[in-house]
Amino acid sequence: MKNTILIALYTFFLLLAMSAPAQSLQKRVTLQYSNKKLGMVLDDISTNYDVNFSYSSHFVPVNQKVSVSVKDEPLSTALDDIVKQTGLIYAQIGSQIVLKMGNDFKQEGLSQINTLPKKIKQTSPIYPLTAQEQYIATLMKKERGQSVSTIEKTKIEHLSGGDSVYEANIEDYKLPPLQIEPEVESDRRLAQVSILPFVGTNALRSAEMTNNLSLNLFWGTNGGVDGVEVGGFVNTVRNDVKGVQVAGLGNTVGGDIVGTQVAGLFNTGNGHVQGVQAAGLFNVAGKTEAVQTAGLFNVTTGDFIGIQMAGLFNVSTGKADGMQTSGLFNIANGKTKTQLSGLFNIAKDVEIGQASAFLNVGKKVSGFQIALINIADSTSGVSLGLLNIIKKGYNRLEFAGGEALYSNLALKFGARSFYNIFQFGARWDNMTVQVNPTNGGEPTTKTGTCMSWALGYGIGTTVGFSPRTLMNIEVVSMHVNELERWTNHLNLLNQLRLTFDVRTGRRTSLFVGPVGNILISSLQRDNNFVSNIAPHVQYEETTGDTNVKMWVGFTAGIRL
Repeated sequence: MKNTILIALYTFFLLLAMSAPAQSLQKRVTLQYSNKKLGMVLDDISTNYDVNFSYSSHFVPVNQKVSVSVKDEPLSTALDDIVKQTGLIYAQIGSQIVLKMGNDFKQEGLSQINTLPKKIKQTSPIYPLTAQEQYIATLMKKERGQSVSTIEKTKIEHLSGGDSVYEANIEDYKLPPLQIEPEVESDRRLAQVSILPFVGTNALRSAEMTNNLSLNLFWGTNGGVDGVEVGGFVNTVRNDVKGVQVAGLGNTVGGDIVGTQVAGLFNTGNGHVQGVQAAGLFNVAGKTEAVQTAGLFNVTTGDFIGIQMAGLFNVSTGKADGMQTSGLFNIANGKTKTQLSGLFNIAKDVEIGQASAFLNVGKKVSGFQIALINIADSTSGVSLGLLNIIKKGYNRLEFAGGEALYSNLALKFGARSFYNIFQFGARWDNMTVQVNPTNGGEPTTKTGTCMSWALGYGIGTTVGFSPRTLMNIEVVSMHVNELERWTNHLNLLNQLRLTFDVRTGRRTSLFVGPVGNILISSLQRDNNFVSNIAPHVQYEETTGDTNVKMWVGFTAGIRL
C-alpha cells in the first residue's frame, strides 16, 4: 500500500512537470551580445524573457565569452549559436531548458538530460521535488554511495502525454565524480618590490599578479598595475594599467592603459590608451584617447582622439579626431581635425584645417589648407598656396586678349573661393632700330616686328550671381621681357581684373571686363624710360630710377 501511494505521487509530479509550458524554445527574442561571459548572457535572457535555465557552473563554462546577434528569432536560434561557440548541448524538460557540455554524460545512460540543475530544492511538503529533480537526486545519491530506495531504483519508462521523460538504467549509470574547486590564491597584492623580472617579492608569479604599488630597481614585470609603478629602467606589464607608470627608460603594457605613462625614452601600449603618454623618444599605442608628446614620434594603430605632439612626426592608422603637430609630417588614415607640421600633412577628411611649409593632402576639406601645394578632392573652405589642386574645384584654361598684351594664355587651379593663376602673355611691335656694322662702317637703321612676352602669377576668387553667371576678381603680376629674350631690369606689369563670366556650355564660358594696370619699370636707354607696353597713360610718376605708369584697359576671352 505504501509503495502504491509513492508510485501514485511520483507519477503525479512527473505528469505535472510534463504538463508545464514547453514553449520557451519558440519564444521570439532579440539579443545583441559581443564578447560577453556566457553566465551573464544566460542570466540576462532569463530575466528579460522569463526563461528557466538549469545547469551546473562546475560543468558549464559560464566564464567563456560568447557573441550572439539575433533579431526577433526563436530562442532556439540563439542557443544554437551559443552551442557552436561553447560545445554545449541543450534540451527542454518541462518548463526548464537544461544545459551541459557535450561529453559530460554517457549517452546510453542519459540520452538527453544535459546536466545537473543549478539548484535542487529541498524535499519538503511545501517544495516537493519534480520528477526530473528526483531522478537527478537519485543519481547523486548513488554516486555518493548513499542508500537508494526501491522506487528510486525503478527503471523509468516513457509515459504518454506532455513532454518526454528520458530512460536511464540507474544500475548501469555512472555519474561523474563531484568536482570541488581548489581554493585559488588571489592574483592581487598590495605591493611588490623587484630587482629584475621574476627577481622580487612576487617571484615566479610576477607576470600573474596585479599590484597597487610596484617598485622596480632595474627592470620589473607585473601582471597588472592598479595604482602606481616606478622603475629605474623599464616597467613591463602583461595586462592592464590603471594609474601611473614612471620609468627611467621605458614602459611597456600588453593590455589597456587608463592613466599616465612617463618615460625617458619610450612608452608602448597594445590596447586602448586613455590619459597621457609622455616620452623622450616615442609613444606607441592602439586605440587612443589621450595626449601624446614625444621627442621623435607618436604612433597609434587605431583611432586617435586628443593631441599628438612630436619633434619629427605623428601617425594614426585610423582617424585622428583631434590635433597633430610635428616638426616634419603628420599622417592620419581617417578623418582629422587639425594637422600642423613643418613639411607635409596627409589625411582623408579634414574638419578644421591643415598647415605646413610644403604640402597638404586631404580628401573632403571643410576648413583651411595652407602650404606651398594643397591637394584635395573637394573643399568647402579655403586652400591657400602657390598651387592648389582641387579635383572637384575651379579648374580652367583661359584664352584672352587685351590692350597691353595682345594674346594671353592662363591656367587656373583651386576652388571658387580661392584659386591660382599661371599666365603667359605676348605682344608684337613694329620697331625701327639702329644697327652698327661690325666692319666699322656707318650705322644704319632697320625696321621690323619685334616680340615682347610676359610670364606671371596671380590669385583670384569668384562671386556667383546665378548658376550660369558669376564675377571673377583677380590680381596678377607679370614680368615683361620687352623686345628681347629676357629683360634683366625691373619691368613689372600688375593687373587688377574685374570680369563678368557667362556660361555658354557645360564647361565653356565667355567673359569680358575692365582691367586696372600699374607698370613699374626701370628699363632705360640714353637716360630715358623706354618701355612702350602702356598704350596710353592716365597717371605717371618717376622716383629715382623707377618709373610708374597707370591706366585702365580691358580684357575679353573664353574659358574652358
